[in-house]
Amino acid sequence: MSSFDNIREILEKGNVVALTGAGISEESGITTFRGKEGIWEKFNPAIYANIPGLIGVFVFRPGRMRDFILEFYETIHNAKPNKAHYILLEMEKRGILNCVITQNVDNLHERAGSKNVIELHGNMIRFRCMKCKKEYTLDEKGLKELVHNLKRASRFQIIKLILPRCNCGGRYRPDVVLFGEALPQDEFTKAYMEIERANSLLLIGTSGIVYPAASLPYYAKEKGIMIIEINPSYTPLSRLADYTIFEKAAEAMPRIFE
Repeated sequence: MSSFDNIREILEKGNVVALTGAGISEESGITTFRGKEGIWEKFNPAIYANIPGLIGVFVFRPGRMRDFILEFYETIHNAKPNKAHYILLEMEKRGILNCVITQNVDNLHERAGSKNVIELHGNMIRFRCMKCKKEYTLDEKGLKELVHNLKRASRFQIIKLILPRCNCGGRYRPDVVLFGEALPQDEFTKAYMEIERANSLLLIGTSGIVYPAASLPYYAKEKGIMIIEINPSYTPLSRLADYTIFEKAAEAMPRIFE
């Protein structure tokens, strides 16, 4: 019996939780933040990944601010879910996948159709009012319009586009976690609860170096949960895994569920 047969047998028993990272999105055309040609090669995260730095860029280099925001949203708009996303959806439909826990903010799991998605770092196309906490999510048309308008935006139009006014008088902002901000504890609590009752944990495209998300596989290991890793290269999590497939997810997932 091959490793793929063993993995298929384990997963088909059900009670599977998937933890996904930047690798699965990279296969959809979204470069990893720290990878080659990633966004942090073009924009210094010490400046662009926190509120004080973004305010400074907006005041002194508004054009650069627009470029940074446009980079994010144009990339997300152009990306499409890949085979790995759709196979996770099929696993959910068949009742063998309980949920997807993702570190990604690109909404690709939801666009593929997955319903039970736990977002550890938020979602770039969801906006939350900083005052009343009301939320709204951009649809395909809204995202396309945002990208179009950002390309032509002046300094103050950027604010209206990215921080639109809420009816309560407050302003919306993209519902993502920036450096120095508190992580969504409700989401982490749900993630730990899902792992608590899982039979197996499927790691897809995550390097295991970003905490606290990287603590989840270690928690699963302590609980004796079977761990299956899919990643094209060795990661710090590979030594935890019971099975590792050194391939891209969009190639490996169809082979598991032929």
